Amino acid sequence: MFSVQASLPLIVFSVAFLGCFVFSIIRRKALCARLERKVSHAKPIAAALCVPAGFLLMEIPYNPSLGSMGAQFVILGLCVTGALFAIVYFLGQRSKTAMIAFLLACFVSGVANYFVSSFKGQPILPSDIMALKTAASVSSGYTYAIGNSVLTAFCLLIAMIAFIVILPKSKRTPRTMAAHAALGLAALAAFCVWFNVANIEKDYGCTVDVWSSLDSYQQHGSLLCFLERSQLLTPHAPEGYTPEEATRVRSEKAAAALAAESIDEGQATAPDVKPAIVVIMNETFSDLSRYPNVAQSYAGPSYFNSIDDAIAKGDCYVSAMGGGTCNSEFEYLTGSSMGLLGAGVYPYMLYDLKGADNMARYLSSLGYKTSAIHPAESENWRRDRVYKQLGFDEFHSIESFTDAEMFRNMVSDASTYDLVLELLAQDEGPQFIFDVTIASHGGYDTGTVPEEEMAHVALDGEENAELNEYISCIERSDAELKDFMDKLRLLDRPVVLCFFGDHQPGFVEWLSSEAFEADQMPEIELVQNRYVTPYMVWTNDAQLRGKAGAPTAEPTSLNYLGATTLKAAGLPLDEYFAFLSATKSEVPLINLNGYQDASGEWHYHGTDSESGAAYAQLAMVEHNNLFEKDS
Repeated sequence: MFSVQASLPLIVFSVAFLGCFVFSIIRRKALCARLERKVSHAKPIAAALCVPAGFLLMEIPYNPSLGSMGAQFVILGLCVTGALFAIVYFLGQRSKTAMIAFLLACFVSGVANYFVSSFKGQPILPSDIMALKTAASVSSGYTYAIGNSVLTAFCLLIAMIAFIVILPKSKRTPRTMAAHAALGLAALAAFCVWFNVANIEKDYGCTVDVWSSLDSYQQHGSLLCFLERSQLLTPHAPEGYTPEEATRVRSEKAAAALAAESIDEGQATAPDVKPAIVVIMNETFSDLSRYPNVAQSYAGPSYFNSIDDAIAKGDCYVSAMGGGTCNSEFEYLTGSSMGLLGAGVYPYMLYDLKGADNMARYLSSLGYKTSAIHPAESENWRRDRVYKQLGFDEFHSIESFTDAEMFRNMVSDASTYDLVLELLAQDEGPQFIFDVTIASHGGYDTGTVPEEEMAHVALDGEENAELNEYISCIERSDAELKDFMDKLRLLDRPVVLCFFGDHQPGFVEWLSSEAFEADQMPEIELVQNRYVTPYMVWTNDAQLRGKAGAPTAEPTSLNYLGATTLKAAGLPLDEYFAFLSATKSEVPLINLNGYQDASGEWHYHGTDSESGAAYAQLAMVEHNNLFEKDS
């Protein structure tokens, strides 16, 4: 859905500019003849103007702080833009088409950052480019509102194109074409050398904050920040890493943990009773009553909050906000933390995970049938490939939901739960089912929630349509979770259920800033409020519940939740998950934004603490597991 939210004068001005452009196209030959003498030497001027124009086209649409950008970053941004223009210009034989293509690319980049930052609260990151198909598949749920900044950039684009169109054609000979190609290739080679040699963060002071990347883009420029993030896509081994040291640390810490829990380290099989394990990663499930301004009229998901027979329940610290679902499932399944990989990284899109220790592979080794469910296209986030790499036996995508109940034009949570129950009914053997729901996916201005299901939450006496639709989704998810758990209670077989949300909605950026603007808590804690979702580990089996002891309400992070699930199921921990379980006592929480030490104090990544040694060990073991495991 598209809409225009711009001032009337600017709309009229934009239409006038478009009219000038159309006129220049229609009358191009006549204009060229009439202005031949005046424009015959204008091409170098147009080429020179393309560089600042391209820079502005990338920044104007999304960057309200462009006027306060530091001079050094403006100059550096112009230099990098100029280098890219030189590549396009000369490889394009100094043609008008090459100049226009460059400007269009810059404009598309700026507009894309405008929409993505509006929806997700963050700009485009390098690995987003690799996920374009996934983004396209979920894009229909958002409203694309064109504002003044986009129209301003559009006017600049049209003015530049109209100027370029009336320029005379360049005369080409085989000699000049060869020279232009050589110059273009030389510019490309020079740029590649610079990109591989320079450290944009250290050499130029361009630091992209992982939890506030949009602010960094606005301060330093989108192109420079995008390139800085691109330099971090290749995984680098942590300081002091060797495969031997990682293996030693993992083995020793796991052995100590297993001995402490009186578990035989050599135990290779599960107990005779192997409960079914069902994991529900619920799309955008969160409790916004954690924000004081929302809590005044909303108490959170009522059923979830009322569950009092869970083995473990509380806050789960995640590494995604507003999007990036695949990173949350990556953290749960592999026990890896995105905090040790960096922002702008989507492992599903970048890495081969074959051979990495994970929940599906370990449970398969214990005789479990492993199934993944997600009611969308199988190619989204490359799940069709990744689930095979992780060792899942089968994957049920949208093709398994031809007659499913829909909610907001997406498959309902209840429909995925019906498939879970169907799979359990088909096989009495041990099963591991990983269900990623979709019904609560953003955006939250679709207008597709029936009025009788629409929530009404007031913020300072006024309702917000986006918040209302989101909470309506959570209320629906909460009710369908109750129905599902009621059915699990009736099953004549032990089932362990792990339930958690993958991230909060993107609009909590403004919600959080309004709620805590006068709060004096440390900045990192303010940030972490936006990266918390509820989690629960529960069972229908009284014996397992009794074995687990008193319910725990301690917070966790997603990389540890898999080990918690295995322990709740009464299954032995292998070396890898025993290592994670042991590390949790020293580094209790870790996500993209930072980590918590044993005393409960939060730290940014890269800062030392009393848990520094355990943090370093976790980094080494994670790197070894992801990138140096035999397949």
